[in-house]
Amino acid sequence: MKQLIKLAWRNIWRKRKRSVIVLVSIAFAIIITISLRSLMLGNGDKMVEAGVKNVGYIQVHTADYWKDKSINDLLLDDDKLIDKINSIEGVTQIIPRLQNFSLAAGDKTSKASLVLGIDGDNENEFNKVKDRIVKGSFFTSKSKKVVIAEGLAKYLKLTVGDTLVLIGQGYQANVAAGKYPISGIVKIPNPQMNVMLVYMPLSLAQEYNSAFGMCSALMLNIKDKSQTNRISKELKSKLGSNYEIMTWDEMIPEILNGLKIDTTIFTLVSSCLFLIVGFGIIGTIIMMALERKKEFGMLQAIGLQKSQIQTVIFLESLMLGITGIIIGLSIAIPFMIFMYYHPIPLTGDGAKSFEAMGAEPIMQFGIKPKLWALMSFIVFCIMLIASLLPIQIINKQKVAEAIKR
Repeated sequence: MKQLIKLAWRNIWRKRKRSVIVLVSIAFAIIITISLRSLMLGNGDKMVEAGVKNVGYIQVHTADYWKDKSINDLLLDDDKLIDKINSIEGVTQIIPRLQNFSLAAGDKTSKASLVLGIDGDNENEFNKVKDRIVKGSFFTSKSKKVVIAEGLAKYLKLTVGDTLVLIGQGYQANVAAGKYPISGIVKIPNPQMNVMLVYMPLSLAQEYNSAFGMCSALMLNIKDKSQTNRISKELKSKLGSNYEIMTWDEMIPEILNGLKIDTTIFTLVSSCLFLIVGFGIIGTIIMMALERKKEFGMLQAIGLQKSQIQTVIFLESLMLGITGIIIGLSIAIPFMIFMYYHPIPLTGDGAKSFEAMGAEPIMQFGIKPKLWALMSFIVFCIMLIASLLPIQIINKQKVAEAIKR
């Protein structure tokens, strides 16, 4: 067997240019498909991350809340509910929120706004909201101050230290009204939210809405996002029909639809690429086999069996495939790692489209070892298929006819 392996390796380099073309084709297919899919998966992860920061991986609210998001459909943030949720394996954090729409006003202008009551420290641990402060500082849990979005501050012509006036309808038709000093201004990636969002300490929001001890929803952070559906099912079983349990893809289906479209596009593009490369490789290997028919006949004439010749051809294809894959991976993997830590910043309309979805305007590559293995396996299979055709040629070959060529 060792002799056959040596013979196969030497045969590859008898036609150096042709072998190099095959190796380059394989490496090119590996590099392009891994790069394209890594970019799609990296950007997809950024979109999911941006969406999850707004709604959580899983959200618990009353059965009637999600449809209208009414201030009257609140849930009681009690210890029993929290204990039931915490008892489920995989839940790492519970983030309560109380949201309501109100009219926000400065000295001369007013604008509809979303008042979001949050537990500052808990919220910051989940989505790093304090890192987006551009002026002033974030409030403490017992503070009577608010933080407003940068766009809203510009529209109302307010800054840190000014007073924001809020008025709206609170829980069970109570009047919600108050004046609140501004402790900080925050920049929200989503342009729509950046012109309407007001952050308020949760206890202050409950007081403002006359909804003491209540919240709109409980957002859940989990240890492993692949366990989202399992945790959701357990929550539905434990909490009963009085609560609605929704996963992130149910609350923001447009992101999931976008990921499906990306997957479809990649499948089509990569299939075309693999077909082109595959036919090129198969054609080259068949040509190599046809040119060597006389050589194969001579080998048979001196006593080499057909099975041994077929083994040599199979080993040649195998070596070409493995070498090409190694070359492709040795280029693609360092490139992916570099691009993962040095994403491409976007400007202009491209940046605006990302910001509109609440995502950072960068082209982010993903590090996906399973993807590297899958692309390598596909190319490996192409090489195995390519080796079958010359093996069939040898199988049907007659020694006398081959020698006369």
